[in-house]
Amino acid sequence: MKTSLRLISFSLALMIGSAAAAQTTVNVDATASTRDAAIEKALGDALVEALGSHVFSVTTMTDDQFNTMSTSVTSGKIDDYEVLEEYETFEGVHVRLAVDLSDQTLASLVPKEVVTWNQKIEGTQALDMAQRSISDYRNALDEFLVGPRHQLNAGYAFVLRSYDVDAVGSNSLSGHIYVDVSLNQSWWNTYYELVSVLTPQGSDVVREGRIKVFGDTAKVDPGYNSLVDKSLQYDLAHPLPVRVSVGNNVSRFILYKNALLLSAQPMTEDTARTDYQREQARQAEISMTKGNVPAGDALVDREKSALGCGVVTAVNSAVYCGDRFTIKIPVEARNEAELIDMMKQGVKVELDLYGSACENDCNIFEKDNESELDPNQLLKDFLDKNYRQ
Repeated sequence: MKTSLRLISFSLALMIGSAAAAQTTVNVDATASTRDAAIEKALGDALVEALGSHVFSVTTMTDDQFNTMSTSVTSGKIDDYEVLEEYETFEGVHVRLAVDLSDQTLASLVPKEVVTWNQKIEGTQALDMAQRSISDYRNALDEFLVGPRHQLNAGYAFVLRSYDVDAVGSNSLSGHIYVDVSLNQSWWNTYYELVSVLTPQGSDVVREGRIKVFGDTAKVDPGYNSLVDKSLQYDLAHPLPVRVSVGNNVSRFILYKNALLLSAQPMTEDTARTDYQREQARQAEISMTKGNVPAGDALVDREKSALGCGVVTAVNSAVYCGDRFTIKIPVEARNEAELIDMMKQGVKVELDLYGSACENDCNIFEKDNESELDPNQLLKDFLDKNYRQ
């Protein structure tokens, strides 16, 4: 029989700080329905008895709520064991083992502290201006926004709401399917907080913030905005051309922060053609002139929507601003059963490739299909589109 050594008690600091493995042997008993199960249980008990089961708690703040993650960690390695005793009981098989153990450092097993975006923003705000750089700002925006697909998935929720029937014929009916587009307020609030700490390094700046309608103009809310370096204008939240479909019924529009755009676009100095448009770009206004943006075909139900910050329309252009947009999609079906089947298919949301919202980099929305395309044809299409008259 092996000699049982004195059990060793470790504190968290000692376990994390010690790189050397400590050796110990413990005797443990266990009972289970089978011999193998009893041995497995005894080996687990040996680790807990000798090395302890340590619970580490990490608290993070998400969406203004505190969440605690607790993880129970038993660190150690079983080098060898010997069955000292074994017999059957009414409960199954009882075993007694002598188990050789070596303790391993817990440094790699302790849950790493989760750094929230609130903490990152506070860290950036605490930095001295001399320690900040445009590249750091750009990296922070890129890490948060990631890309168009992520902005669509993180910034908005799409819910198939209901349908109604306007007219019924002998072999057909027509009506509307309703889809709610809701803002993820927490995600957008975090984005605006991040932007607010990106203090400009110079005087050449652009405004960034929520959209609000003033009279007949939609632009960044002057009461809730931040100034950022102009060189970051392409790193900020993008206009997202969206295609929403239920069955074969489709609605198209552009989502831009807390606004839904039809045949409208944020005016930039790159797209401005007149002095008026250049002034729009300077004031972060949305252009209500069509330009080269095809007419969006979305129908917004104003009564069902939550349009707290206004609506502005001009000819076929419109900007709806709020927390939720209820889209009504025209639909025709042979009967109500067919309409219900369409509803059962659910709502499909895709980034759409129309208008100047994606300009020359539209292919960033189609990365999944790149492997299916001929590289030579891609190059030819690119040259035809951008350089040949």
